[in-house]
Amino acid sequence: MRNEYKEKIASKIAARYADLEVRIIQDIVRRIKKTGEITSTADWQINRLKILGYSSEDIENALKDTLNASYPEMFELYDKVIDWEYVRNKDIYEQINAEYIPFEENEHLIQVTSAIKKQRLEDLENITRSLGFYLDYGGRKVLTPLSQVYSGYLDNACMDIVTGAFDYNTVLRRVVTQLTNSGLRQIEYSSGYANRIEVAARRAVMTGLTQLSGKIAEYNAEKLGTEYFEVEWHAGARPTHTVWQGRVWSQQQLYDVCGLGTVTGLCGANCYHTYFPFVPGVSVRTYTDEWLDEQNRKESEPTEFRGKEYTLYEAKQRQRQMETAMRAQREKVQLLQKGGADPQEVILQKAKYQGQLNEYAVFSRKMGLKEERERIYLDMQEYVATNTKRQNALFPAEMVKNASKDVAQYKRYKEVLGDSVGSLAKFGQVKYNDSESWEYLNGLKEYLEKYPISSKKYYDAGKRLEKLGIKKGLLLPKVEKQAFILPEGKHDPYHIMKRMLERNITDDDVRSYMRNAKAMFVQWGGKRQLFVSDGGMVLITKQGEEWIYKTVWSKYDYDEESVKIMEVLKDAGL
Repeated sequence: MRNEYKEKIASKIAARYADLEVRIIQDIVRRIKKTGEITSTADWQINRLKILGYSSEDIENALKDTLNASYPEMFELYDKVIDWEYVRNKDIYEQINAEYIPFEENEHLIQVTSAIKKQRLEDLENITRSLGFYLDYGGRKVLTPLSQVYSGYLDNACMDIVTGAFDYNTVLRRVVTQLTNSGLRQIEYSSGYANRIEVAARRAVMTGLTQLSGKIAEYNAEKLGTEYFEVEWHAGARPTHTVWQGRVWSQQQLYDVCGLGTVTGLCGANCYHTYFPFVPGVSVRTYTDEWLDEQNRKESEPTEFRGKEYTLYEAKQRQRQMETAMRAQREKVQLLQKGGADPQEVILQKAKYQGQLNEYAVFSRKMGLKEERERIYLDMQEYVATNTKRQNALFPAEMVKNASKDVAQYKRYKEVLGDSVGSLAKFGQVKYNDSESWEYLNGLKEYLEKYPISSKKYYDAGKRLEKLGIKKGLLLPKVEKQAFILPEGKHDPYHIMKRMLERNITDDDVRSYMRNAKAMFVQWGGKRQLFVSDGGMVLITKQGEEWIYKTVWSKYDYDEESVKIMEVLKDAGL
């Protein structure tokens, strides 16, 4: 019950910091959304400071609110721990006729407790002072202080929208994904190791509790005249702690064997163990050595899940990772909704979250672990998961699993293909359920990336001609060239002139076929180009740096293939 209470209050404090993170990112999204409503560069210059300004004051107020709300809960928790850990030894005091001093009269313990409380409060304040985001800059993760997120990163995001470099949804998606994947971070160690804010806050609180419990235990041991302590036991402890948890040690062994006072040892970072005075002949051990050895053996036996094996400790660590990922995904969904993102993307991200929840439940059940969903719901926000039938109707299971990658891919395709790519849901159905259409979409994207002057109409017309067996080269919009009617070729240097005479085609006619062309076929790697028009067709070739007219024919000379080409172009709206 004691540990459950500690967890409940510590989680409540952590929740305040998770909420702080959401509020700050929501503020960023709100500012970006305002930018999306500005339509001119002049307005941007006028409103820029209004949009980005006063952010430092806003942040400071948010941090103060969170700290002030956390303090009373911390004090309550410390008072409970004092009551449990100090009073629990009252009976032993009486058994050995030692003097029991009520806590409120114990000046030494009061001083120790005050010092630990003060240190923990300073820790929480330091967390808020060193907050930042780990943002991706060209593949390199860089810790970016909050002030720089507003003045630099957010500034660039807003500028992308105003200048038209990127649309609002693209910028919103990029910012939300980066910020939620990173989360507000607090740097604690000189090595630069970082944690999400709610993890750092939780650790600060729990570390203080274990330290306070230890100090009370040491005081009681001294008064009881014993140098021995029993260390608490819990399931799924880290391997280096299983060798000493649950056993009785001397005070010196707490340091030598259990690593008391070190970051990785007893009462160190993320250690939930406490220790209690043990009076030989009076105290009774909670666990026997035989029981502890058997538990260690059981916990070290791995359990397989989806091709990977986990010990109990590894399974609990995996649980924590899954919970962190789900908290980040919840944030992403909520922020996309606040920012007015594409409704289909919101549904997809909700579906991904639902998939994470399902996987978490299956994993926990297979590992024999209790689900700790209260860790997921730290934000205390509204229901996030989506309707399973609705998501299955819209998105294939593979797309739900690969949501972030597929959304990013969809955006890349849409930037090239525009509305031709269709909705996000249609994109997913094509990618995973329609191989023929997916091949077409990829071909069109590759074509437009290589030839940005062209469009879907030309690609489709070219594909239709290929199906008809007409292979005149790559179909593209016309690009007029300055060409000359000159002798050309070794075997028939006057070919163009002969054809003009035979077909009664003038110089002006030749040039008009290029000028009025509906399209051109590119051949020989671009060295030959055939221009086609309602009036006639003309073929040019490149000699050195000059273009030379090769041959020409008018509409009166069109054969069956030429007629078919013109029909296809007309049907394509060219």
